[in-house]
Amino acid sequence: MEEPTTEFAAADTNSDNELSQAELEALTVAQLRSLAAELEITLTATTKAEIIAEILAAQSAAPEQQTEPEQQGG
Repeated sequence: MEEPTTEFAAADTNSDNELSQAELEALTVAQLRSLAAELEITLTATTKAEIIAEILAAQSAAPEQQTEPEQQGG
């Protein structure tokens, strides 16, 4: 039996990409907890659905600093 791969590894290297609900639902609870730890999200939820909701909420609340290009006046 093969162990499930950590599908969130790509998100780990490219922090600008947010994971969708479907992508999160494909992960196990252990993988979700590990992902949350890597993203520095403190979980209070205990069920898979609640953990997914907390991760999605944290992604939405994260400031999007790179969406506005820096302009330097001369």
